[in-house]
Amino acid sequence: MSAAIQDLISGYIDDSLSREQLQELSEWINFEPSNARQFASALLLHDRLRNHFIAHEEQAYQQIDASSLVAPAKASARQWRAHRQLAWATTACLVLVATLFFWQTLGARSASAAMRELNRIMIANDRSIDRTFEIAVETTSAPQGDRERTSPEHERPPKPSLDQAILDVRGARQFVLTRKTEQGDSFITGSNGVTSWAVRPDGPVRFSNDLTRFNRDLPGHECSLPINNLHDGLDALRTAYDLTLLPALTTDSVDDPSRRMVAVKKPGYRGPAEVEITYDSANGQIRKMRFVAMPYGVDNVTLTMTLVAERELPANHFDHQTHHAPLRRVEFE
Repeated sequence: MSAAIQDLISGYIDDSLSREQLQELSEWINFEPSNARQFASALLLHDRLRNHFIAHEEQAYQQIDASSLVAPAKASARQWRAHRQLAWATTACLVLVATLFFWQTLGARSASAAMRELNRIMIANDRSIDRTFEIAVETTSAPQGDRERTSPEHERPPKPSLDQAILDVRGARQFVLTRKTEQGDSFITGSNGVTSWAVRPDGPVRFSNDLTRFNRDLPGHECSLPINNLHDGLDALRTAYDLTLLPALTTDSVDDPSRRMVAVKKPGYRGPAEVEITYDSANGQIRKMRFVAMPYGVDNVTLTMTLVAERELPANHFDHQTHHAPLRRVEFE
């Protein structure tokens, strides 16, 4: 907005514009919608819009009544028409700005409510004991772009399918992921929070002090949203995703309702395109998570994690020794 336009708006607020200045301001307002928004915003900032509009209406009615008795001079008629046009423009601006403020306020309240619910879900997640999720893969697709050609994943052997895999989780750093190979053998990877490890169907058991050594078997590790670390994954939703709360879901149990939150990835961030969280509306406990177009090696997968059990697992459940024969050869990496 130029200084000349600012002077015209100030003059309009002070009711000191000439007929030519009123016409110039009216033409500027009607030139494009953004000018109308700036004009209305300026009036709102001066806290004069409502009072000025009411005064303008009263003045217009008085002029209309007078015109029925006495023919006004040509200059007065032109000035009245300019005032009337500007009054209509002011009305349109008021409606436009009020609409914008309504939707912005509504959106801000919705986002604030979603953020409060996310905080509640995170607190409930941190308080939870050991949990077991069942994974179901809905779709697998090749990503757009060059990730398939540049990723080292395409040089590695194919991963066992995640479909019907079982994921046990304790806290943020302990997990056991059990998948089945095409031959029906178990392929198990995990971490006890001190070491990470992999138990293949054949060959030695491998373990490492690097907790990320075997996390490539977990979807989301490439974008700091691993499915085994729900705390960090949920925390990533704060900045990288737009959150929306959906109404409570209709369930068979009236006393145990669920609610759903949908997180849509913002431009410029990595990760799944969408994350859907179904949770207990009473205590915030996660019941199901759905990841849409989650990066996983050279592919994108859409998968769901459904809570099937919540109980305290044995203390050594997340140690590799629990998942293989005692005499199995073990190698450190």
